[in-house]
Amino acid sequence: MSWTALAPTGVIGLCLMAGVAPMHAEPAVGGVVSVRCPAGAIDVAAGASIADAVERAGEGAVFCLKNGVHRLQIVRPKRNQHFYGEGNSVLNGSRVLTSFTQEDRYWVASGMRPSREKDRDCVSTSPACNVRESVFIDDRALAPVQSKAELEPGRFYVDDLNDRLYLADDPAGHVVEATVVAAAFDSFASGVSISNLIIEKYASMSQRGAVQARYGVGWTIENCEIRWNSGGGIGAGDGTQIRFNNIHHNGQIGVTGVGKDVVIENNRIWANNTRGFDFTWEAGGVKLAVSENPVFRANSVYDNVGPGLWCDISCRNALYEGNRVEGNHDAGIFFEISFGAIIRNNIVRHNGISSRKWFWGAEVLVAGSQTVTVENNDLTVSPGGCAIVLVDQSRRIRGGGKYKTRDDIVRDNVITFEGAACAGGVSDAPPGDENFDIIASGGNHFDHNTYIIPQQSGPARFGWDHSVFGWDEFRGQGQEPNGTLLWR
Repeated sequence: MSWTALAPTGVIGLCLMAGVAPMHAEPAVGGVVSVRCPAGAIDVAAGASIADAVERAGEGAVFCLKNGVHRLQIVRPKRNQHFYGEGNSVLNGSRVLTSFTQEDRYWVASGMRPSREKDRDCVSTSPACNVRESVFIDDRALAPVQSKAELEPGRFYVDDLNDRLYLADDPAGHVVEATVVAAAFDSFASGVSISNLIIEKYASMSQRGAVQARYGVGWTIENCEIRWNSGGGIGAGDGTQIRFNNIHHNGQIGVTGVGKDVVIENNRIWANNTRGFDFTWEAGGVKLAVSENPVFRANSVYDNVGPGLWCDISCRNALYEGNRVEGNHDAGIFFEISFGAIIRNNIVRHNGISSRKWFWGAEVLVAGSQTVTVENNDLTVSPGGCAIVLVDQSRRIRGGGKYKTRDDIVRDNVITFEGAACAGGVSDAPPGDENFDIIASGGNHFDHNTYIIPQQSGPARFGWDHSVFGWDEFRGQGQEPNGTLLWR
């Protein structure tokens, strides 16, 4: 029998020490700090126009945005300009609403000038997620609804035709803000850096950021807090460096983007997708697409409504290293229809809490992707969840051919299950399809992994190709010849 008999705790510890010892990821601590701006920086007081200062100073200028609220600013940086805050420098994309009239049970503000453009893909329980405007009462975000009839405290309705905002909450004695400006920073310039700023309450679109670096090259965003924006927090592009930030409570996603050599490291990325966008489309912590050489390193990514760290659609040569990813609603680490990745030395636990069916929502999910190595990770899997899963669906590549789940190696990981074991490689390609047996014939391999399960855990699910096996049968498929299954 290939199951390892129940061993005392100390023996299990020795087994783990003798086998795999993943490097534990320490939680990232990002956000603003109280520091002086660089000597010689151009001061911009709260209330002054940052755009005017940018135009006057020209390329390569360095700015100090002074403490206070810089409201309704949109900055279009020039090449190699640098923007610093002092620790309490806030860029706020909303305006304060002070004039309300009461109509029946509603309080109404006029002159909203709402966006007529709607964003995409809401879940059925949040059908108004794609309203571009956000409304806050004393920094508390209200939820959008589609009609006055749905209004209740904590919600708002925007009448697009008549430019009116309706509330069920009495605004008297409170600060009411409504987002107006789409982005704090947005330009085609290269070499821009943004440091130590709080950036909040912008009406950013989905798949775009309140800091929109998508169309520039070599932007750096560091030590910022980016929060409470309608769509994305940061939109990354070629060479974007995103470091030591606190990115949270954005309406759709923390970081989105497309580009080469994007580096996302040492950030806290948490509690994003507050609006209820459909995370099977795009929402949650981070999603890059069509990206070469992206690096996700040493981030704390947690409590996002969607995947934690996700690279999709012909990503190439990705590195996920030293991250702590936990409590996200979908897959913790996700690499989808792409080519080449290393996923190593991460702590990944208690993800997939939306309990998606089949093998979706695994702690680490590799879908339609080849030449991926998943190694030296420390996983904890909630009851009913899955650990590391390879998936093939015979998906087509634009321009011809199909993505193939092949040459993927899963090794030297330690996996603790709180329920029954679940891992492996699975396919739903139909008979006769060129990918039908790609899981079994494509050079995919699990070995030297340690699976720790409770004694009363129920039947294991080790998927392989088009079948689901127990541990012995999984090994009979040529998988885990040197793997270990421990009871606790």
